Amino acid sequence: MNFLEFLRPLKQNKWLFSLLFLIFSWLSYWGIQQIPSMQKITIYFTIKPLQTENDKFINLDPLESSMKVAEMIAGWAKNPAFRNKILDNAGIQISNFKRKIAAQKQNRTNVFWTIKLYGDEQAHAEKLIAATLQTFQSNFDDFNAKNSFPFGITQPSTAIINQNIPLFWKILAALFLGKVLALFTLYGWKSLSGKVNFPTQVRTLFPRQNPLKITQKIGKHDAKLLEQFILTFDSPRLISTFAKADKHFALSNAQDIDLSTETPILLVKLGATNINELENLKAIFGEEVGIVIFEK
Repeated sequence: MNFLEFLRPLKQNKWLFSLLFLIFSWLSYWGIQQIPSMQKITIYFTIKPLQTENDKFINLDPLESSMKVAEMIAGWAKNPAFRNKILDNAGIQISNFKRKIAAQKQNRTNVFWTIKLYGDEQAHAEKLIAATLQTFQSNFDDFNAKNSFPFGITQPSTAIINQNIPLFWKILAALFLGKVLALFTLYGWKSLSGKVNFPTQVRTLFPRQNPLKITQKIGKHDAKLLEQFILTFDSPRLISTFAKADKHFALSNAQDIDLSTETPILLVKLGATNINELENLKAIFGEEVGIVIFEK
């Protein structure tokens, strides 16, 4: 099937496609509008070892030890008790909080904490920042109290970034989704209709035949061209596979054809001929037939 054949149902159903496109584009835009805005909170600080008297008696690599502590601190975000303590200190509840808070070590000794809030949750941003710092400081003080070689942190810096989808991108996404959904719906409906919608379907059933394709509407078609094609067969008899063909052609009944002396000429109309009917006619006549395909 070439690209032009693939587009044929779209050309034949322009109004239906346009209607589906408008409906799905509007529904897509409405759906995109329901996506809540997102607010990203970042808390950043650096780990550094503190000078103590014990440094005189042990060879301590400041950079390596700070890296290990930074890795340990980043892992606190995965601790359910630590996350619950943040919410308790803030006096709020955030659904699925474990997926909204994360921490990672960056550039050896730097630690980034990120919290993502959606919709109404964004009103708790300041409380969460204060509670996170409070909970972190409490855990960090406990760690230092049990460690002979204490560490410190630089003054934490915080940033809040609001991430909203621009209107232009919402419209563009809605139009794209509307087009894709309209195409899937149209072609899905065509596929389930049981009709012949592509010349390729006819060629698949009758691979040894070269059908004549008429691109004009029935009644406005090139009658001379059709006649020339029909007369290339011995004793041609026309058999229609769609309604109202008898208004334009002198038709024969399939059961009246004598295959020993006559040749069936199957008249096929895209979007109107049933695939089952073509399969039945092939079962009766085999492939020794002529085929005319009306594309409109």
